[in-house]
Amino acid sequence: MRRNATFVLLALLTVVGVGIAGVAAAGTGGGTAPAPAQTASPADQTSNATTIDVSASGSASADPDQAVVSVAVTAHADSADDARVAVARNTSSLREALADAGVASDDIETTAYRVRERTVNNEDGTTTTDGYEAVHAFAVTVQDPDRAGDVLDAAVAGGANRVDGVRFTLSSETRADLRSEAIHAAMDDARSQADAAADAAGLSVTGLKTVSVGGGYGPVAYETATSGGASADRTVIDDAPVSVSVSVQTTYTAA
Repeated sequence: MRRNATFVLLALLTVVGVGIAGVAAAGTGGGTAPAPAQTASPADQTSNATTIDVSASGSASADPDQAVVSVAVTAHADSADDARVAVARNTSSLREALADAGVASDDIETTAYRVRERTVNNEDGTTTTDGYEAVHAFAVTVQDPDRAGDVLDAAVAGGANRVDGVRFTLSSETRADLRSEAIHAAMDDARSQADAAADAAGLSVTGLKTVSVGGGYGPVAYETATSGGASADRTVIDDAPVSVSVSVQTTYTAA
């Protein structure tokens, strides 16, 4: 009887083990787990989006808040040293005259200096020496553009014997403000063009992908000045608005 009981118990354990193994096999699908569903990442969706490339421009202008008077002191002499000394003497007088006119020393900048031999081309094809020439050129920044003519007169009276012109320009602060304003105008224009292009294609702009900005400003230049105003011996130079222009290259996404 004990042997029979032991045999029956072993048989039951075997049946239970087979049942558990069958359930495990059914749960794993034969030992292979199902693959999770694949979804496109935002980067993949963006790369597959329609893009619209737009070029646009914008500008802003303001009255100049600075003027630059370009003058030079020149001298001609038989020797290089004599020419140099003559220029140095007149340059000292020029600086004193500009200081008396209210120009700060930091607003006087040397733009060129040279001493060189002068030559003359002869009819027979040869060249001969005609002494030496010395030149010291300056850019004089005038913080009040309305005084550009007065500063020019002071420079000439002080020793400048060459006037290269007058430019009306902007201070760095004003220039930065105008550039920001011009960029906003250019970007507004770019978005308007992108919206129109997308609408024509039955799409809508969804975002800005890339943008690059270029451009700058151009001062108003006067090569020569004219005399006039209340006194015939006073130079008066009329200024004009100075503009800052920028261009943008943009790429928008649309769907």
